[in-house]
Amino acid sequence: MAVERRAPTHWHVIRSIARRELGIASRRKLVRLLFLFSALPPLVMGVILVVRVMAERATGADLGWDPVLRFLFIQSMPVALLALGLGTPLVARDRSEDVLYLYAVRPVMPWHYTLGKLLAVALPTFGLLMVPGFLIAVLRQGVMPDKVGTGESVVLVAKVALSALFMAAGYAGVSVGPSAATKRARWALLIAAFFFVIPDNVIRAIWGMDAYAVGPAEAVQALLGALFGDAGLLRGVLAAGVLSLYAGVGAMITMRAVRREMIP
Repeated sequence: MAVERRAPTHWHVIRSIARRELGIASRRKLVRLLFLFSALPPLVMGVILVVRVMAERATGADLGWDPVLRFLFIQSMPVALLALGLGTPLVARDRSEDVLYLYAVRPVMPWHYTLGKLLAVALPTFGLLMVPGFLIAVLRQGVMPDKVGTGESVVLVAKVALSALFMAAGYAGVSVGPSAATKRARWALLIAAFFFVIPDNVIRAIWGMDAYAVGPAEAVQALLGALFGDAGLLRGVLAAGVLSLYAGVGAMITMRAVRREMIP
């Protein structure tokens, strides 16, 4: 009796590409160290919260300082490093190893390849902000149960998830896109680093410190400031738009490049 073989689903193909890249990345020391260091900020913040509660009880005064926003600012730095380390070699490595044509002889479309590569960067970067953010919410409610309720903790986790989603998408686009646009990973890293540093410095030189964020790193800072501080709704919306733009442009550049090269 003949066995009917079905073609793999779109999601199966995308997941397989992302899983392969995540498996390769998990064996790199940089990735393991960054995930290890991501556990340190929640521990430090837990100590800060305990000290704050003890100081408030000793003095009877409400210090009114919440280090969540500062923690998220600091945590976004290793996330950016992880995205650059993961994304900039992805397409350039496949091109240098002459394996792009191997995808073409399999049921892999250019958009499968693009989404798989983007997910390989977006998932770890999302987790690197989301997991510590969730731990912080649990710590705050455990240390300050009289001040932090369940509803406030749920809102905090939802805000962290929203910011992590835009950050992961933007960082994936700005790291994978240059990898598809050039043939060497080092050039991809330089291009991606350029967008992280130069655009915001140019805008500040023209418009001053109140200029809106145009680079991915500053856009994340502005989005976090809008969600957890007093940066203003407009800055947060524009920052989310900037990160979405980087994600979309990176995806289009990658898809266009591999469409020309994925020839069996």
